[in-house]
Parts: sequence; C-alpha cells; structure tokens
Amino acid sequence: MVTESLREALGRLADTPALWVTGLYLGALFVIDLALQVGGSTVLGARVGFLGLCAVPFFLGGSSGVIRGEEKGVRGFIAAGRKYYFRILLAGGVIIAAAFLTVLLVSIPVSIIGVPFTEAMTLSIAGVTVPFVLFTFFFDTAVVFEDRKTLDSIRRSVEFVARNPGKVIGFFLVSLGISLAVLFPFFILWFVTIADRIEPIVEANQTLVFQNMTATQFVTLIGDSGVWTGLAIGFFAIMTWITLITAFKACFFRRVSAGSPAAPAPQGEFDEKGRWYRY
Repeated sequence: MVTESLREALGRLADTPALWVTGLYLGALFVIDLALQVGGSTVLGARVGFLGLCAVPFFLGGSSGVIRGEEKGVRGFIAAGRKYYFRILLAGGVIIAAAFLTVLLVSIPVSIIGVPFTEAMTLSIAGVTVPFVLFTFFFDTAVVFEDRKTLDSIRRSVEFVARNPGKVIGFFLVSLGISLAVLFPFFILWFVTIADRIEPIVEANQTLVFQNMTATQFVTLIGDSGVWTGLAIGFFAIMTWITLITAFKACFFRRVSAGSPAAPAPQGEFDEKGRWYRY
C-alpha cells in the first residue's frame, strides 16, 4: 500500500504540474524569510514567516483537491484551496493550541518542583508534541477527501492512524527515507560550494568553534555568495521535498481510507429532555 501510494504520487507529479505550486510557494517562503533574517530584519522576517504559514492551508487544500480529481490545472488547484482553506486553518490552529497547552501544563509542575530547564529537559517536554503530530498528521487530507468539518477532521485523523498503525508507520519510515534522500544531497552540494571558505572551521576544534561562533559570524565567514548559493539550493530542496511528501501523503490517505473506511456514525435520537438514546 505504501509503495503503491509512492508510485502514484510520482506519476501524478509527472503529469500534473499544478501539484508543484505548493512546493514552489514554501520554497520561496523559505528563501524570503531566511534572507530577511540574514539581512538583519529579524522582526520583519518573523512577520513574513507567520503570515506565510497562515496561507499554507490554501496550498494543502489545493494539492489534495487536485489529487482528489477536482481538475488538474491551476484553476482546480485554486478552487480547492479556497474551498477547504478555513477548515484546514481552523483544525491546524486547534491542534497547535492543544499541543501548546499540553507543553504548558507539563512545564508548570516541572518549574514548581525546581527542576532546571536544561536542553535535555526542554527537549523532553517538547517531545510531548510528537503524539499530536503523529495522530493528527492526516487532518487536512480528511478535510479534502472526506469533506470533514474542523473538529471531525482531527478525530478522523486519529481514527485513521489508530486503525492502520502498521501502514502509517511504514508511511512515516518511507517519508523519512525520502526526506534524507532529497535533502541530504542538496546539503552536500552547498557544503561543497563553500568548502574553501569554511576550511578554517574544519581544521580547528569544531566543538569550540560552534560553541563560540554566532550566526552573524558564520554568515560573514561564508560571504554573500555562499549565502545566496545556500538560499538557491535551499529553494530547490524545499520545493522538491514538500511537493513529493504532500502528494505522497494525499495518495496514501486516499488508498488506505478506501480500503479501510471510517466507522459509521452511531444512530440514535434525543428524547424530550435532551438525553441521547443509541439504537
């Protein structure tokens, strides 16, 4: 099921250029945001990044809508993005808020008992968000492929993962392999282009260097050409990675959900006092 979904995704990327719009957008957002950060406009970069991420649900809805069959062109992409935007945005907001609240609730007793917030402790607390990512990862595809409402899409994603644990684990493992196969070569390419500039770091005690070197010093070391080369390579890396993962996710959800439909809603009625009776 996982390999068939990956083959379908690759085929759709080859014959449906509109699917690349999401990757192009996020690649461009990455370049613009990082360029502003490197240029010293940290506040502006943060604002651009936040507003740019708020538009991501439009592109997720558009990509899944095209794979669902709502026209292959950009017109169908835009129509699907507009149709599903607010449901995906609201569901994503609910998930982020729930994850943040959970981290906060875990942090409060830790701070009360006086445990220092070391890097290991911070990572441990942040690790509680992992279940949110794993179980709600398919909420946007539930919105598009099954026309789910905001909260119901989250419930459906949790149900989808719980009912297909082996297939979902396979999906995440393959996605991890794709991420490494796509991003690592781009990183090596950038490293090769700036190798002569970072040679002093390679030859020195790297632990001490990276502990004392700031981001501004590193940018100064690699120079403007190194920065812009990295941004260009990063653009193509993000574009390729996001496009492939988005299409793979949509194809996987559609295939698995077709073979494992959602549980039917319980049937019943309310009496005159508002009590629910299940048939």
